[in-house]
Amino acid sequence: MQLTQLDLCSGVGAGFCLAGLQHGFKLIGTAEIDEYCSGILKLRYPGIHNYGNVRDIPRLAKQRLGYYMHSNRIDIITASPPCPPFSTEGQRLGGADERDCFPAVLETIGELQPRFAAIENVPGLITCPDYPGQPTGSYFRGVVYTLDLFGYDAEWLTIGSGHFASPYIRERVLLVAIARSLKPQWERAASWTDQARSRTEEVRLNKQRRGIKPGYPLSVVRNPGNLARPLGVPSRDGIIRRMRQAAGNLLDPRVAAIALNRVLYLNSLCRQPAASYQG
Repeated sequence: MQLTQLDLCSGVGAGFCLAGLQHGFKLIGTAEIDEYCSGILKLRYPGIHNYGNVRDIPRLAKQRLGYYMHSNRIDIITASPPCPPFSTEGQRLGGADERDCFPAVLETIGELQPRFAAIENVPGLITCPDYPGQPTGSYFRGVVYTLDLFGYDAEWLTIGSGHFASPYIRERVLLVAIARSLKPQWERAASWTDQARSRTEEVRLNKQRRGIKPGYPLSVVRNPGNLARPLGVPSRDGIIRRMRQAAGNLLDPRVAAIALNRVLYLNSLCRQPAASYQG
């Protein structure tokens, strides 16, 4: 059986969605409100329903998502909430920023009770105050505390996409949560840090053999319209700005795979795995 995946704050679906597809997950839904990104999702994942505004998902949980909830078939919720509320390049308003989607993501996890959750964001999330003037790091502590209340253990790490010769050179925080009801055999578990280091070393050696360097290709830097090609649509002057914005928000699927591989590993350690993954 495949692990079923619901992806929230999906963008163009180049991060968790694509990594899930590559690792045998079954995508059952996305959530994205941006018109341009939604169009790309429709092209990239035909037949997969886009539930729109992530803030509506908890309400939809008992309606359109009810089949998966009641049959206990949502194995993992993945999410890439907007990062401006936490970025060190912005005002870092945390929960005071109207773009903050973490509450909706966490409420969805609490409502649907997936076996796993995987969330990514900028490193600034770790140190951001809950609200301006509050203690450093209070926002992230609140995220972990909420997951704990919902019955999840969480682990996280920071990883740079430059390790993967990514065109999007940035660091990301990856968080994986596992329902305590699964009871993994933690005494047998390797640390996530060691697993991630092993994977990035493997990629680094392969990169050296192939002579690959990280960074945007010059053809893309000089001709931003070329960003349309990896996003799957023809170049048109009216959408270049939206293409740039979408590309700037991309999560490299190889970085996303670090979290999904951890999920598969933890699933294999459970006394009653969520599904027998075939990959």
